[in-house]
Amino acid sequence: MDLNNSERLDVSAPQSSKVKQFLSELRPDNWGLLFAAFSSAYAIGLLAMIVLPFMINATMNGLKLDESKAGMLGTAEFLGVMVGTLAMAPFMGKIPRRRVALVGACLAIIGNVVSMFLGSFDSLLVLRPIVGLGCGLALAVGNATVASAENPEKLSGQMSTLFVALMVAAMWSFAYVSEHWGYAGVYGALAVCMLAVVGFLFKLPQHTKAEPHSSADHPHAHQGLFSKASIFMLIAIFSFALRDTMSWAFTERIGLSAGYKDSEIGTLLSIQSAIGLVGPIVASVVGSRYGLKIPVLIGIVSTGMSTFTILQSSNAKIPYTCGVMGISIAYFYALAYLTALAAELDAQGRVVAASGGFLVAGVAVGPVVSGYLITHGGYALCGWVSVAFVLLTLTMVSVPLASLKQKAKVPKVCSQVDVASPTF
Repeated sequence: MDLNNSERLDVSAPQSSKVKQFLSELRPDNWGLLFAAFSSAYAIGLLAMIVLPFMINATMNGLKLDESKAGMLGTAEFLGVMVGTLAMAPFMGKIPRRRVALVGACLAIIGNVVSMFLGSFDSLLVLRPIVGLGCGLALAVGNATVASAENPEKLSGQMSTLFVALMVAAMWSFAYVSEHWGYAGVYGALAVCMLAVVGFLFKLPQHTKAEPHSSADHPHAHQGLFSKASIFMLIAIFSFALRDTMSWAFTERIGLSAGYKDSEIGTLLSIQSAIGLVGPIVASVVGSRYGLKIPVLIGIVSTGMSTFTILQSSNAKIPYTCGVMGISIAYFYALAYLTALAAELDAQGRVVAASGGFLVAGVAVGPVVSGYLITHGGYALCGWVSVAFVLLTLTMVSVPLASLKQKAKVPKVCSQVDVASPTF
């Protein structure tokens, strides 16, 4: 996919001009749309996924649960997220998006507040899927908004950059909250964080508009949710997330086997979270300058290499450290481009909305698959199976990549979305 000549870095320009042009690539095209999409998809939709380890640990300690029951609460919540995203995806071109995201956010905030005062496993098992459903509605709308952008690759990369920053902040703050206030504090902190960003949701576009030139802007907009390219795209997202969590779920245990102490692993994971900012920054700067095919393939292969390295390094510190340091950079870089690819398949955002549900499904299934493999064949077997999932992801993603057509150059006066309020 080509950009206009004015959007490319001019190697013949003076150094100061190149610096200014580089900084302009970092600057969002639409601040309001960026923060709205990020808040809906990540700060509300996927916040629970970031802080899941603290939720599980806090509920185990506070309610005296075993690993099985604590894990069941997490699974129930993510099933709710998956149901919410997949239920909304087919109607993403018709529903009032802003309203749906606000309803989802309110459902999640109220559910988290109520969860603070529930003292039984059974009550939480009923309520947490409802909270997940609200998060799923927000996630679907936030992801679908990427398809509304002039440059989906750039917006997706910038959203991923904010996602990494959110993850770094959450690792420190939720660890403190969990230690001092237990599961009630964790649920309360979730509600506060979501409430802090809910105002940005008013910047979400309410509807997509079928403009005369929209087919030129999105020549592949005919790809429906159940088209061949879309189905292969969703399977690729699922296998990508499954493969990633095969190693991530057992990263701490592998580090202990490699010779690290608990405190050292915690420090290492905090550092790698911060380093992870590099990946989406690169994606947002590069954007679609080199098309989607090469960046997507690089992202899938690099994440697979990190996963394989971690799983093969249970007795070696240096490979383990290298794998952990690279996983966040590769993951968020790849996620930015996979989200952009899903957005390019359908201008109405149905495919990219559904991709959030398949991502969550992969996250939920990954630890189960890797746990079984590790139990029966050790980390080595799990590592080689992860390579098979990399090959599966590459195979699946080749179909939507092949379906893409060159974006036609049209005047920028055409707009695909009805943004009711001005941008920041």
